[in-house]
Amino acid sequence: MASKNLQKMSSDIVKLDCFDGGSFKRWQKKMQFLLATLKVAYVLTKPYPIETENETLNDSHERLKFENDDFICHGHILNAMSDPLFDVYQNIKTASELWNALEQKYFMKDETSKKFCF
Repeated sequence: MASKNLQKMSSDIVKLDCFDGGSFKRWQKKMQFLLATLKVAYVLTKPYPIETENETLNDSHERLKFENDDFICHGHILNAMSDPLFDVYQNIKTASELWNALEQKYFMKDETSKKFCF
């Protein structure tokens, strides 16, 4: 039942325009909304859980859920990028690292371009 709901929710979500390097802040807000709707946005700010020797069943379950949510989040971010940017960023391992790399590269670029708008 849960997978049916997720499929329906995914098909109901409006597809984002591909990020091509411009208007990063607008794309970022739309992406945050999408990821929050999918309930995976938390992986962008929460540390990646590390498997421990004395891991409880609950810890293991939470770690596996995080890993799955990270995979989904990472995939959605990459899918919302133009092919040339996808090719550049596809090898970044986690959603958080990908998100931070995009912010580092494009957030300042957006801010700098606004200085010249009147």
